[in-house]
Amino acid sequence: MEIKFEADHKRAAVYDEGKLIGQCVYEDKGDHWIITTTKVDPAYGGQGLGRKLVDAVVAAAREKSVRLRATCSYAAKVLTKPGYEDLH
Repeated sequence: MEIKFEADHKRAAVYDEGKLIGQCVYEDKGDHWIITTTKVDPAYGGQGLGRKLVDAVVAAAREKSVRLRATCSYAAKVLTKPGYEDLH
């Protein structure tokens, strides 16, 4: 499986042999991004892919020095964990 940050699609995506199996989508609001959706094909559940997708968006936000929020409940919960304070 391969996780890619795709700025042109405003998402981090995970592929299994070229097939899209999950994504974490965000809206670019200039000085901040809002994660709106984190979704992984149920057949791939339990592998931590959702967290890896959120972390790919987090890494890109840090690189671009933008704040990050989430309306997606999964991503919102991840962002409350220790280690994400710099994004608020």
